[in-house]
Amino acid sequence: PRAAAMTLKRDRVFAIAKGMRGKSKNCFKVAIGQVQEALEHQYVHRKLIKRDMRSAWIQRINAASREHGLKYCDFVHGMKLANVELNRKILSDLAVTEPAAFRLVAETARESLLEKYQAAREAASAMKSQAMETEGN
Repeated sequence: PRAAAMTLKRDRVFAIAKGMRGKSKNCFKVAIGQVQEALEHQYVHRKLIKRDMRSAWIQRINAASREHGLKYCDFVHGMKLANVELNRKILSDLAVTEPAAFRLVAETARESLLEKYQAAREAASAMKSQAMETEGN
């Protein structure tokens, strides 16, 4: 029974080690270490690919939003204020393939930012005038 299990393990290791150089492809003791290291690198790089893709999406969105006069952080903040729930992957795709649609999203973000800032200015001026009235009395 043990021999069959070991044969399966060997076959599995050599299947993964196929294409490696030197003894790594045909000497079990060497191959098992190389395969283990290769699988660890594979695991890490699956995470790195996701990180790199997100970074690329953000760079594309930033470039496209700056064409419309918004920084990336202001663009994202304006989208949150406008309750636009598009993820970075979709926004990046819009920026590259559908510039007109991205322009509409950017305008929506800008309008919601302007509304927020105007409301803040009005509140500040109301507080200022109220403070002046209380000082005058």
